[in-house]
Amino acid sequence: MNIEEKLKSINLQPEFLKVEEEKPHAKTQINNSEGLIFRDLETKKSEAQKQDEANIAEIRASLGLEQALELEQNEIKQYLQEYLNLKKGAVEGIGLLKAKDLPKNYQTQRETFYDERLDRVTIAVVPDDLWVKGSQPSESNAERQLILIKQSYFNTQENSDEIAWLCHELAHCQNFLDSTSPEEYQDNMQRFAFEDIKTEYTYPNNLVEQFAFTKQFQYLKEQGKNRQDVLTIISKYYHKEDFPFFNRLLDDVYGK
Repeated sequence: MNIEEKLKSINLQPEFLKVEEEKPHAKTQINNSEGLIFRDLETKKSEAQKQDEANIAEIRASLGLEQALELEQNEIKQYLQEYLNLKKGAVEGIGLLKAKDLPKNYQTQRETFYDERLDRVTIAVVPDDLWVKGSQPSESNAERQLILIKQSYFNTQENSDEIAWLCHELAHCQNFLDSTSPEEYQDNMQRFAFEDIKTEYTYPNNLVEQFAFTKQFQYLKEQGKNRQDVLTIISKYYHKEDFPFFNRLLDDVYGK
C-alpha cells in the first residue's frame, strides 16, 4: 500500500469520521450557550426594571404620606391657633410629635395600652406662656386624637409625669376610638358614672373619666405607687368634693 492509499484508508476510519460529524454539533452548543446568556440577561433586566418600579412606587407612597402628615399638622396648627387664641406666628413655637415618637421616659405609658392605633395620636408640647389650663399640665381633644402637654411639665427629667397624665389622655383617645360614634363619646361625658355620689356637675364623675382615671390608676399601681401615693399626688389637682369618685375607682384598682 503506497502513502496515498494509507492516508485514504485513515480518513475512512470511524473515529475520524466522528470528528467530522461533531463539528456541526459543537456549533449548535455554542449557539445554545449564547441563547442562555441572552435569556439570563433579559431576565435580570426584567427583574431590575420591576425593582425600579417598586422603588418608584415606594417613593411615591412616601411622598403621599409626607403630604398627608403635612396637611394634618397644618390642620392641628390651625386648631391650636384658634383654641389658644394665639398671635400670628406663635403656633410655630408649639412642638408636634406622634405618640410613637415620644421620649423613652414616656413610652411605658403608651405601651401599657397594647393599642397601635394610639401610635398616631399627636402630642402638642405647648410653651408655658401659651398654656391656658392653669395647674392642670395636660388635656386632650379625643375627637382630633390630640393631646396638649405643658412644656415645662413635659420636659421635667426628675419624676417625669409622676401621676401619668399622658396615660390618662391616651385613655381618652382610646375611649373615643372604641365609641360607636362621636355622639356616644360626648353623651358618656355627660352621664354620671356613680349615681349615688353625683353632684351638680358630671365632671369628673362621668363614664369617660371613669375609664380614663381607671387606666391611669392601674398604670400607677403597676409602677409601684400605693393608694395613698395616688391620693396625695392627685390632691394637687382636685377638690375635696371630687374624692368620693376617686376613692370609688381606687377601691376597684387596689381593693377596699
